[in-house]
Amino acid sequence: MVENRYVLYSLTAGVIAGAFSSVTTTLMLGGAIEDLMRELVHQQLLWSGVPQEKIPEIVAKAVESLKWTYWLIPLGPIINMLFLGALLGLLLDFLVKKLRRQYVASLLTGTAFVVLFQLLPLLLLEAVYGSWFTELLNKYVGMPLMIAPSVLYTALLTIFSSVKGPWTRWGEAKPKMY
Repeated sequence: MVENRYVLYSLTAGVIAGAFSSVTTTLMLGGAIEDLMRELVHQQLLWSGVPQEKIPEIVAKAVESLKWTYWLIPLGPIINMLFLGALLGLLLDFLVKKLRRQYVASLLTGTAFVVLFQLLPLLLLEAVYGSWFTELLNKYVGMPLMIAPSVLYTALLTIFSSVKGPWTRWGEAKPKMY
């Protein structure tokens, strides 16, 4: 049981946004996951300075060894957003107590999500690896679909915490047993 309604709202928004991300990623990648893996491993090997003649063999082995993990692709975003929802729910609760305006706190929490968990990691990856990594993500997934879950999360969080609706009963319900 969640003791704080803002954490509950954030967890709910996170799971919904994670499910959306899971569905869109699965639909976008479809059968192209092996192509993405091949290009990703190939570029990393080039970046690491591996000789050209060894790259095809290593890529084939890497792609073959990763095949058993493909079933995790739909589950990953949901689990990720569940954990991020818990962390961001704590931030939302703190901001609501300080600002006393739920919609402002929700928008600031969503902005923190975009900056800390999407923009900053992409900038760091680009600084370390160069632009090939973000170009590869854009080619297979697309930047709008990468940003869409965080926009959905922020919108849902703002609605859940600011607008009265059926979810208000979930957040304000008292525990039945201690």
